[in-house]
Amino acid sequence: MKTLKQILRLLMFTGALCSEAQAQLEQSLRLEFKVSQTNDEYFDVTPLNKEGLLVTQRKEEYYGNEKWSFFRFDTLLKQQWSAEYKLSYELHPIKTYHNQNYLFWLLQETDSDKLTVLRVDLHNGEIETFKGDLLTRADIVHFKVLGNTAFIGGYHHSRPVVMAFSFFDKSIKALPYLYTTNTEISNIELDEQRNQLNVLLYTIKRGDCQFTIKTYSYEGKLIKTTTMPFEDNNGLISGKILPLDEASSLIVGNYAQGCTQYSQGLYFSRIKDAEPEKLQWVDFSKLENFFNYLKPKRKQRVVEKISKRKEEGKEPKFRYRLLVHDVIKSNDEFVLVAEVYYPVYKNGNMYYGGIAARNPNREFDGFRYTHAIVCGFDKAGNLLWDNCFALENVESIELLPMVQVTRRDGLLVLGYPKDGKINTEVIERNKIVREKEAFTIKSADDNDRIVDNERGLLAAWHDHYFLAYGYQKIGSEKWVGAPREVFYINRFSYDPYAPRLDAKEETKKGKSSGN
Repeated sequence: MKTLKQILRLLMFTGALCSEAQAQLEQSLRLEFKVSQTNDEYFDVTPLNKEGLLVTQRKEEYYGNEKWSFFRFDTLLKQQWSAEYKLSYELHPIKTYHNQNYLFWLLQETDSDKLTVLRVDLHNGEIETFKGDLLTRADIVHFKVLGNTAFIGGYHHSRPVVMAFSFFDKSIKALPYLYTTNTEISNIELDEQRNQLNVLLYTIKRGDCQFTIKTYSYEGKLIKTTTMPFEDNNGLISGKILPLDEASSLIVGNYAQGCTQYSQGLYFSRIKDAEPEKLQWVDFSKLENFFNYLKPKRKQRVVEKISKRKEEGKEPKFRYRLLVHDVIKSNDEFVLVAEVYYPVYKNGNMYYGGIAARNPNREFDGFRYTHAIVCGFDKAGNLLWDNCFALENVESIELLPMVQVTRRDGLLVLGYPKDGKINTEVIERNKIVREKEAFTIKSADDNDRIVDNERGLLAAWHDHYFLAYGYQKIGSEKWVGAPREVFYINRFSYDPYAPRLDAKEETKKGKSSGN
């Protein structure tokens, strides 16, 4: 195996940055992997909080086989270890999952029920594989690991199925009471505190919709079924569960009017001994800052429309698609982030005599995000505050969380990537402390010129740090030639007390990167 030095450059340029004017978002460390020009190659980054990060490099070799390389770094981006695994051509990756100790990849043979779980020890790089056979062919959409059991969720003949795969004896069994018609698996959530598994189900039958939670023991036995209420035609769409103590949990998510996937608002509730307490419904129109992403005049028109409908005794209705993030614990509060999005299609409309008609042959082209809702609530499920973060024409081919959140001194730093820049805003509960700013993702050399940015992502790391990573094509101001393509990882720290850079200063700082 080539040494890491041959394929990786660790670029530290803290000193160079310190000579410049300090900004709120400072790039201090950078990793670069050279991307192959002849073979298919993919990189994955797994942030590990204060334990650093893991980089997975998947490179195609001869006859369709792949070489997987794993590199573990600490928080200073110094390499701790590396490991390798040869993946045969008949295996292809389905899903990945990680916890504090291991990274897992679910692999499946082409046109077969045979599966392999690859497990990488995050502490020393030791790799183990566990082979088994699915009980039946299924379209897999969920993969979680609790202890030494992998839980694999999907659909067989459009019916939900969750299988438990034991690493000890390689046995696989189906969890009971799930294989029903007209039912979707909304989510699979692990409760490591109680060593249990929660399967959240969304069912539509005869025009009625139902949201239930089935809780299973580690051994796969059904412990309880919690049926969430359907009140005033409000039906739950999704849920995130936070265990509070041995008997109670919090559940938060989004709901709809009737049986639809278009959200009407958010809900908060406690569950005690499998019985939900009274749900608190928070319609979007009741959120203080929900429409702040709109331009002032348009926002004013929306607010006036809401007021008029209320004067007429009517409830305003706003329906959106919502991507709900995992809940963040912040001191004595919980923070919920949810992004509003909609699917985008090519050739969406056809025109006949100036009249637009939907094209049945339209092609899916990804997702576009408009803004994110940020809410704080307490242990009783009471909404305490809300805020809004506008996303300007952000698009992604996959439905991924774009907005990332770090904390510093009671402040929340919100950020998202777009076109080689990181856009940030700082809030303190329902107040905006610092307006939106954009910071260029730079290379290490002032003579570099970034020609292209591709598939840039942002991840919240430990403390007040972000990780920005993706693909860049980099040329040089000093010589003419084909640009090199790299996979980069940049570490950023945010200082809310640093002076704000004006546009000219930011342009000067980012000039070397060609942006």
